Amino acid sequence: MKEKTQIPYYLGIDAGSSSVGWAVTDTMYHVLKCKGKAMWGVRLFPDASTAAERRTHRAARRRLQRRKQRLDILEMLFAPALNEKDPQFLARMHESDLWQEDKSINSKYSLFSDSNFNDCDYHAQYPTTYHLRSELAHSTDSHDVRLVYLALHHLMKSRGHFLYEISETSDNDSSLRDKFDDFCTLLSDAYGLDFVPHNTDNYLNILKTPNMRVTEKAALLTEGLKKPSKNEAGISPFYISELLAGRSVALSNLFGDDRFKDAKKITLQNDLDANYNELCEVLDDHISVVTAAKDVYDAARFSEIIGTHRYLCDAKIAVYKQNNIDLRALKDYIKAHCIERYNSIFCDKEDKLDNYAAYSQYHHKSGDYTCSQEAFCKFLKKSLPEMAESKSPVIATIYQKIVDGSFLPRLRSSENGVIPYQLQLRELDAILKNASSYLPFLVQQQSDGYTPAEKIRKTFEFRVPYYVGPLNDKAAHHWAVRSETGSKEKIYPWNFNQLIDLDHSAEAFLVNLIGRCTYTGDPVLPKDSLLYSEYMLLNELNPLKIDGQPLSTEHKKQLIKDMFIHPVSKQKGKVTKKKIYEYLKSKGWISKATNIDSINGIDDKIKSDLRSAFGSAQPSAGLWAISRCSTASFRAEEMI
Repeated sequence: MKEKTQIPYYLGIDAGSSSVGWAVTDTMYHVLKCKGKAMWGVRLFPDASTAAERRTHRAARRRLQRRKQRLDILEMLFAPALNEKDPQFLARMHESDLWQEDKSINSKYSLFSDSNFNDCDYHAQYPTTYHLRSELAHSTDSHDVRLVYLALHHLMKSRGHFLYEISETSDNDSSLRDKFDDFCTLLSDAYGLDFVPHNTDNYLNILKTPNMRVTEKAALLTEGLKKPSKNEAGISPFYISELLAGRSVALSNLFGDDRFKDAKKITLQNDLDANYNELCEVLDDHISVVTAAKDVYDAARFSEIIGTHRYLCDAKIAVYKQNNIDLRALKDYIKAHCIERYNSIFCDKEDKLDNYAAYSQYHHKSGDYTCSQEAFCKFLKKSLPEMAESKSPVIATIYQKIVDGSFLPRLRSSENGVIPYQLQLRELDAILKNASSYLPFLVQQQSDGYTPAEKIRKTFEFRVPYYVGPLNDKAAHHWAVRSETGSKEKIYPWNFNQLIDLDHSAEAFLVNLIGRCTYTGDPVLPKDSLLYSEYMLLNELNPLKIDGQPLSTEHKKQLIKDMFIHPVSKQKGKVTKKKIYEYLKSKGWISKATNIDSINGIDDKIKSDLRSAFGSAQPSAGLWAISRCSTASFRAEEMI
């Protein structure tokens, strides 16, 4: 029997997201064999699911639930006054979407059923809800309490986004300038690119110019900028300007990196949320540039929509009036030049026909079928080719809008998603202020110390902080901590801060997020914490050697301070092997005759980045939570 011999061996394991590779070698890294077979292989298993679809549905469901809660609170506050004026008003409104035979109230009107004022009178006086909102925001004259309720209901239902922290009293263009300044700062800090235009005001004015073609806007923004060559590396100001103009840009051109040559083109005109995860996988750290550019684009679109108007309702009324003028001019042109096509453009209700009947949803034969503005404009362009030759300035302007896809914009569209809630809050405050002079119940203090007007405002601007989470005590993933005084009282936006202990809820949120080591059970560090960021940086820098000799500890500390924590202007952007080489020469730690090839052990680009962590000189919130729940300590400095 052959005697077994024991030899030293290495077991190597490579753990991936969907596989684990392994190999057994001797001390010289030669793969060993067992029973004639090389001892190496791989285990494959399915990728982990991110539950993105489930999360999307859950977010939409919660958004609709919270919108309904806002409207229920508004109805609760207005119900006594509405019932006193018209006892059946709320019932008619709730049943307005039902067939006549399904309604409990025998009335052919959905809102107003007075002898001297009904739905027909209401729509004649206020063609859109924006007309009603505008009158209530500007006029101090007494109005029906039902009209005030309808205006506030419309505002509460679509209150705007919470992405921008701007003041309700700030100028409409301030958010655009702030976002643009933040974008320029990001490009400077992360890429060392000075993107501030020669004339910033003119650049921003071009960005927010309404009804300008994308190609024309891109041409004006890129004027004076050199288009980079194919092999030119680095982020490009030329393609940044094209991206901000709304054009489709290849990622390989934008970042000057061939790694992205197979990636899809991106355009800021589309909603990035749908492809955000895919973009993150492709771009990694570069995603911050795209999201910051999207913020600038949305702020410019917002300035374009609101124009010089103080209130959104006034801007929408201006669009409504312009649509009436353009539609009348188009009808007159068709009647004068091609009357035989009038019915096919405006009246025919054939299935899948992208005409005005489908676009305006006016008694369309196919029922639910509607077409987009883009499809409608393409239909008009195809149906009226002779408009391009018209000598009339009015018709030429209309045809240009058709070509640009901006003809007859809807008042309610996805573009309203760029409107911040502060603008809507400004309008709500104006309506409440005027209404309080003729509706005294709005300013009468209730038993809890708040007036209905204050409760409406707090409800409008309230959102549950992310670190508080579900307020239902019976929820499976519940960590919100109630204060001692509010253990059983119902939570409303105006008493939220009194009933919820925000500090302890935030602590519970962080502790709940902290992972545990599966081996020791100790809490793990957050990926973006100061200590772990430094640990990852030292993992890259420790192998650095110059002519085979490692860099001294003191020199390494100084390099980290000068190039990562507080970089000078010429050191901004990603740290590279070449920058480290120039830095070592400037410090006199290597001779000027030393070649860059003598530096080895590190990659051409250092992936770790401490500037975001050390910029505010504040520790990560995760570290604070770890210090509260464990005495374990970890010092990355010990690796130096």
